Amino acid sequence: MTTDKLSLIRPTPDLATAFHQTILEFRENGELNIESIYDRSERDFSVYQQFCLDAETGKNLPREFVPQTTFWMVRNKQYIIGISHLRHYLTPGLKIEGGHIGYSIRPSERNKGYGTQQLALILKVCRLFDLTKVMITCDFDNIGSQKIIEKNGGIRSGEAISPRTNKLVYHYWITL
Repeated sequence: MTTDKLSLIRPTPDLATAFHQTILEFRENGELNIESIYDRSERDFSVYQQFCLDAETGKNLPREFVPQTTFWMVRNKQYIIGISHLRHYLTPGLKIEGGHIGYSIRPSERNKGYGTQQLALILKVCRLFDLTKVMITCDFDNIGSQKIIEKNGGIRSGEAISPRTNKLVYHYWITL
């Protein structure tokens, strides 16, 4: 990891090409569920950006979705390292799997400490949303994510079986 400036930004057309490259990297790594909304927008960035804006206000969301804010973690305002989502509240389903925060680091940038930094940055944003405690979930076999959550103050509080994958999912809470 470099000492370059890392920040969270909202999706912007200025980085549409970089975003497309980031998504291709996930797909080439077999990770087809990262930013599935981009696929539903037929890879048209303006449609994707509108979906993200609508999601923030809860407009035109599928029934099972809650309002959420999308962020990209960027290096020097030009290179996308990761993507995160802050869900504004929890539903019964998100209490089983998903939680308040979802985050991912592009495959070529993993194991460099960026996941820990991305979660720390999104936790600062949570405070701006007046959240005092957030839930994060991860698969039982995702040791990297468990370490990221724990480095950011996460306390494991339970587990459940994912209705989507039938895998064991760990539950963590972080007090802000």
